Amino acid sequence: MKGMTPSQEPKDPMETLRGVVEGMDLTPEDLLMVLSSVVSLKKRKEDEKKGNKVITEKIYLWENSKDSYIYRDGRTKGGNYYLRIYCRDTKKVFSKSLRTSSQEEGIVLGRQMYQETYGKLQRGEKTKSLTTKELINKYLEIEEKRISPIPKTGITKETWKQKGQYLRMWEKYVVEELKMGTTKIENIPPERTREFKFWVMGLEKKEYKDRGWSPDYINSTISEVKRMYGEVGTRDKFISKELVPELDYMKKPPSTQVKRDILSVDEYERLVTYLRTNKYLKPEGSSPLEQCKRSIFREWIGISYNTGMRPKEILGLRWGDVSINISDTKENQKIFRLLKVKSENSKTGKMRSVNSPVGRRLERLKKSYEELGMECGPGDYIFRNPTYKKQDKNSPYHQVVFTKRLEKVLKETGIQEELDKTQRRITLYSSRHFYTTLRLQNGLDIHLLSKQLGTSTHYIDQTYSHIQVETNTERITQGMSLIKTLEEE
Repeated sequence: MKGMTPSQEPKDPMETLRGVVEGMDLTPEDLLMVLSSVVSLKKRKEDEKKGNKVITEKIYLWENSKDSYIYRDGRTKGGNYYLRIYCRDTKKVFSKSLRTSSQEEGIVLGRQMYQETYGKLQRGEKTKSLTTKELINKYLEIEEKRISPIPKTGITKETWKQKGQYLRMWEKYVVEELKMGTTKIENIPPERTREFKFWVMGLEKKEYKDRGWSPDYINSTISEVKRMYGEVGTRDKFISKELVPELDYMKKPPSTQVKRDILSVDEYERLVTYLRTNKYLKPEGSSPLEQCKRSIFREWIGISYNTGMRPKEILGLRWGDVSINISDTKENQKIFRLLKVKSENSKTGKMRSVNSPVGRRLERLKKSYEELGMECGPGDYIFRNPTYKKQDKNSPYHQVVFTKRLEKVLKETGIQEELDKTQRRITLYSSRHFYTTLRLQNGLDIHLLSKQLGTSTHYIDQTYSHIQVETNTERITQGMSLIKTLEEE
């Protein structure tokens, strides 16, 4: 510049800054920190000039405590108060709009929310709350990922669906009985849930009118609810353990009093004899479709009582699962058939084969289907409902259908009246208990029986050790001989 000596010429700004930094022994990181602070300070001053403070009208909830206060956000125009809570133990911060512009109401709401929230912050729990429905949905989403077609590696789709049924019953209770469908789970008083089991007892089954839920079903429901609260509620810190619903299991009779109701040999004889009559098979005015259904049920009874298989296992049988045991004698091969229970249909997840005298029953069953124009290919179910032959030729029966038919024939034979007098209840599963009891009474080796039933020797010994057996051995033997005769007819 004119009039300036060389020493007075302006220096390059960057050179000047570099000299300052080096002279103060500053690093680039230090410089960035300084610049950031300057920018932040400048922005704050600009906000103050505009009257746009983030926190305005700070009011502490308690005079002697500085960990919580309500405030207005200067960046908003609504004027609502916000709550801020700081937990010194966990260094966690909670803030939420109180949705009120009233200072007095804001303090009241803030104190209420403080009581609900501070404990969660202190325990490290999540401050976001869930309703019962939200908890159920979250749990079922997790459980759905465990579904696996490989036995013992996860759960089946059926098990997952059953879990949903259990938990929807719990949801129904919370919504309809407690009236707390929108209440957060931590705000449901634990002591109010103690009556759940008694509430379930008062419900009727859709499929079985005037019949309540069994203690086993109720206890299974309670177990699933407890598991849900453990796996999602407390584990993921949505709720503390002391706030988990208080649920007591149904008390069951001592093991010495456990009774598995079965038909007597005489009752079984009367039942199968009636199922062979035209009065049952071809009642006056019945259609060919109805006659086919009656024939199917007849063979169901015969096969279930002569195999000891679980109802689900029988329903899962296909014609391709039937074969002749090459180890049998030629005479036995005329009567006996080898039934393969696949792993996906077995309760234990293990495949097994059952050799039983059901050959003629299967032949009659196949003939009944053929009369309606239904094929019996390897992939077709053995017990499929002919009602759906046009829509789906391979639709298996549902247990409920057979249950209703069983109840009807028990009444028609007069057996139900005797059952009522002795306070016995016969179900589809009773056939398995009948088979097991009579085989044990006739000295069948428990190890062979366990393989036939697909269960453990320990279970058989534990479950059937206290069943009252008939003392008249001769009568039992005669009964077994009679059953064998009926099987072969």
